Amino acid sequence: MRAYAFTDRGGARERNEDALLCAGVLSEELMERPVACEGLPDPFLGAVADGMGGGPGGAEAARAVLRNLAAASLPAFWDEAKDLILRILADTSLQFAGMARENAMMSGMGTAVAGLWARGDRALAFNCGDCRVYRIRHGYFDLITKDHSLVYELYAAGAITEEEMASHHLKHMLTSSVQDCPEPPRAFFREVPLIAGDAFLICSDGVWEALPRSEMERMNSDGLPAEAAARMASSLKGLGCRDNTTFLWIC
Repeated sequence: MRAYAFTDRGGARERNEDALLCAGVLSEELMERPVACEGLPDPFLGAVADGMGGGPGGAEAARAVLRNLAAASLPAFWDEAKDLILRILADTSLQFAGMARENAMMSGMGTAVAGLWARGDRALAFNCGDCRVYRIRHGYFDLITKDHSLVYELYAAGAITEEEMASHHLKHMLTSSVQDCPEPPRAFFREVPLIAGDAFLICSDGVWEALPRSEMERMNSDGLPAEAAARMASSLKGLGCRDNTTFLWIC
């Protein structure tokens, strides 16, 4: 397995409140082009986080949840992985609450997060908030996580289209995230088989809001992940996105 990692501030934000984790390596450094991560371990964990709260709180929240995931010893079985991830998300939420009590600038800090644990021929996709995981199979991008947001609930009910979610005036209203409160966050999990040729895209909302699924598929039309990831990064930078944009392309 290999991965291509990319994160950028976008054209309107002063700071990058996104971060990514690939096989224990945490990064929030801005990138001109995707960085290759070769020889991924088995089991493997990759994740993307999108911080909220503004100021230092959002950036620190994204990095903190990924640091906690990186510090964990990866289990061998998916059900153990699910329990571990849930515990880390809950513990991180309590950590944020403590940080907010000690420093008023951290009040309201929180983060969305999505990731993929993989071992052998199985994978576990997860998310909390509106970061996403797509499975790429035979050129098609299949969304295998479910956003925790009001606009996703409207989409699931058939009230709006998938494309309308990206520009809806309620898109910022999340129904779950890792945040500074005593209540454990709700997370979504999906176990999927790994089939030869499968790839996965983990991304922050800045990516899927800027690039419709059809555009992602067009960029991957030749089936070459390195080139597709480079085209995606170039397109995101060229669009001057209003939000931070971060993705991890695993193949």
